[in-house]
Amino acid sequence: MRACLVLVGVLLSGQAMAEPLFSPLLVGELDYRVHSTEVEGFTGFALGRFRLGGALRPTERFLAVGSVEWALEKPLLTDALVLFTPVEGIHLSLGYGKTPLFASAKDVAVEALSIPELSLPVRALWPQRDLGLEAQFSPKTLPLEAWLRVGNGSRSSLGNDNAAPAVDVRLDSLWGGASPAAAPDTSWGLRLGGGVHAEDAFDRAGIGGTTPTGFLFYRPVPVSGWRWVTEAHAVFWSGPLQVTAEGGVAWEQRSRDTDGNPQTPRETLPGIRAQGGAVEVSWLVRGKRRPARGWPVVPSEGEGMGIQGAVEVAGRVERLVAGLGASDVQTGGSGGGALAVRWWATDFVGAGVAGYYLRYDHPPIEAPDRRDSWLVLSRVTVSFR
Repeated sequence: MRACLVLVGVLLSGQAMAEPLFSPLLVGELDYRVHSTEVEGFTGFALGRFRLGGALRPTERFLAVGSVEWALEKPLLTDALVLFTPVEGIHLSLGYGKTPLFASAKDVAVEALSIPELSLPVRALWPQRDLGLEAQFSPKTLPLEAWLRVGNGSRSSLGNDNAAPAVDVRLDSLWGGASPAAAPDTSWGLRLGGGVHAEDAFDRAGIGGTTPTGFLFYRPVPVSGWRWVTEAHAVFWSGPLQVTAEGGVAWEQRSRDTDGNPQTPRETLPGIRAQGGAVEVSWLVRGKRRPARGWPVVPSEGEGMGIQGAVEVAGRVERLVAGLGASDVQTGGSGGGALAVRWWATDFVGAGVAGYYLRYDHPPIEAPDRRDSWLVLSRVTVSFR
């Protein structure tokens, strides 16, 4: 009997070593920020992120994930979902998590971006997180990947703000090393795709513009009715080079209540449109191309000379225009770019410096005499996933 128990213990310990039952999650980012004006933020140290959570995998086909962001005035739920793989190539997720549009937002962990924080148009147009059911189709025999999601569209984990669901559809084609059937030594890869988001919004703020640290430089008008977001993206890599191009357009309907009676028809207002795009180029000076969702592979101590770890440099240009199409709405937007140098010191610690510049189409109401905005961001990142 004792021998049987020992054998069972050895087998269970071997399974745990191969794939742990529980994996903790910690993402911490400590910043030192230098802003162009105190209106947009104060110079000094700031906690960029402090995200805690974990993943539970009782079986090979089942995974539960949960995480909470603590670097805010109040704790904010970031992920609460279960993932199930009924057959190979089909993945189902139920709960609160990322919506599938925009490759940089969905496919890459936020702390592993070549330039810290998402680009200006992606910050504005991406539907962010939602509570719903998502199906991902990624067959190993076909060079494509597809997502279908039905959710609330309210960006809240607590429920919907009306009776209508939101729908997200995304389809990508995979070429070269991006294809699951590619040889491991393929030197290039291309992901090409796009997606659509549709929902019926009710008296919600439309699409606005923010800086990388969250300052709202363009305040949107309320929207109510159908809201459509379309996007296209391309991610190309060859050796140490990676080029990412993303763009999107959003159409939002508007109406208003003129008598305070919800039973009477609302007055229809002209709809508005927002559009933008970004192109980012990154080069790995040292290290190997990042795997899915991760940061670059750090060379071993015996590889290369000088500084240890992986080093990456990146640059980006970006543009966003919002409030188009309605004579009673002031248009707004911004154009600019960013440069960054990131040092991925180990598999879980990184540091970097990034500079951002934006030229506003119109001055924000908090600073009516300023149209130029810049930010220098120094960041230390710790990530256990």
